[in-house]
Amino acid sequence: MQGIVLKSQIPLRAEKSHRSEMVSQLLFGESYTVLDKIDNWYFIKTNFDNYIGWIDEISFDELISEYNLYTVSNKFLKLIDENDNHLIIPAGSMIPKPNNNSLFTINNKIYKIDDELLNSSNIIESAKLFISSPYLWGGRTFMGFDCSGFVQIVYKMNNISIPRDASEQIKFGNSISIIQEAHEGDLVFFGNEDSITHVGILIDSE
Repeated sequence: MQGIVLKSQIPLRAEKSHRSEMVSQLLFGESYTVLDKIDNWYFIKTNFDNYIGWIDEISFDELISEYNLYTVSNKFLKLIDENDNHLIIPAGSMIPKPNNNSLFTINNKIYKIDDELLNSSNIIESAKLFISSPYLWGGRTFMGFDCSGFVQIVYKMNNISIPRDASEQIKFGNSISIIQEAHEGDLVFFGNEDSITHVGILIDSE
């Protein structure tokens, strides 16, 4: 069974409990595969980055149709649904291409974009949108990021898919031997290959 996120974001937890660690977040429009259901909890795997964890039953919406989805690449986007409910969705969310009236449909629900879909033009510009965002373990939105969640969303905004965790992100792309070979937008890792403790984005190659 396939599910889709129709809330701004939902927490993905390590165990089937609201007290359990939030290991990541799923954003509006992201889909997932249900692997198991125990009591009021679904054990799922995300379709974007194959991350696994638990979501509560209240957060679940079954995906009833496939869509061609586009990544929201501004800091956030305001939506109004057919019942006049307002929703703010973060960068990295997925929506179908709106029509000329700024309308789109998911799961037979109609949404209207309440402001312009402004696109950031490159990785550095995307990253700087979030300078004031707080740190949140497991976070993937402007309301709170962890380091690898921040990197993953910035790259996703620029149509580049990378894994969720820094320990997997270091395997993405090519390593360089000296910092002088690095370019703006490259990933910079802290620690060593056996124990990565932090990741960031290089914004100045000088």
